[in-house]
Amino acid sequence: MDIKYLHFLQGIRESAPEWFNDLIQFITDVAGGILIILIPMMIFFCIDKKKGKFVLISLPIASALNVFIKNLFCVYRPWMRSELITPTEKAIKGAGGYSFPSSHTQGSASSFGSIAFVYRKKKLIMIPCICLVLLVAFSRNYLGVHTPQDVLVGMLVSAVVIFLINAIQKKSESSDKDNRIFYIVSIVVTLLVMIFMCLKNYPIDYDTAGNILIEPSNAVSSFTSKAGLLIGVFMALMLEEKYIEFGTDDLKLSKRIVRAVIGIVLYFISAIISAALCSLLPIKWLSAFAQSAILYFCVLFFTPLIFTKIEARKH
Repeated sequence: MDIKYLHFLQGIRESAPEWFNDLIQFITDVAGGILIILIPMMIFFCIDKKKGKFVLISLPIASALNVFIKNLFCVYRPWMRSELITPTEKAIKGAGGYSFPSSHTQGSASSFGSIAFVYRKKKLIMIPCICLVLLVAFSRNYLGVHTPQDVLVGMLVSAVVIFLINAIQKKSESSDKDNRIFYIVSIVVTLLVMIFMCLKNYPIDYDTAGNILIEPSNAVSSFTSKAGLLIGVFMALMLEEKYIEFGTDDLKLSKRIVRAVIGIVLYFISAIISAALCSLLPIKWLSAFAQSAILYFCVLFFTPLIFTKIEARKH
């Protein structure tokens, strides 16, 4: 049934105008890509620290859980399972690792779903966020890189994590000690799971040309990258709460703009530097872990450190 549905969408895609297919690819690349981290960062730095932190906690937990499930079940991509499915070349380039569940869908559901949750009383924010999640989910089916169950479970994982984090934060929001325990426990569990992912046996199957369908090293690196994301984010949040403690209340527009610019610039600088440094590491999974950890720690710790110093000097 899932392959028939994807084949039906493939027929529509092959007869659709090129601009429409490019639009769907743009949605999957942007709304399912860089925006899922940049928008939460902007909320955290410039609009509402508490709401932004909720999103920044939910996203890495759901991302790590998503790839854990991927590597546990090792479900191959639709075009690997059936010759009927032929995704576009651009879509295949962005579809690494196993298929179930969808990481793009989970990422958008974790990010925009969390935003919709914390702003659920504001329909002008909530409705567009929900629409973005559904558009990304549909784009993964339309492009032929995920089955319906892949995207549905991706959204389900995110929803479970969002409600779980909400319950945890309600119990620990008044206690700095409880928050630190939560961060430390999350980091330790992630490291233990990372060891399991590195030691686990992965299936090795070949296509008709004799190429390995999914390289085990790529599967391991996929998880360690998400582990680095979680540890980088949580270490930054923990240290920021202890040493910086910036606020977002009653900010002037000029300060919001300055914070946003510093955050975006530092994000891209950190991305370039972390990629260059970690490319020197000889072990692939370690390089993927370190790159994510360095990138997100630098952005979420040093950005508030810089703008608080600037604001203090001006004051």
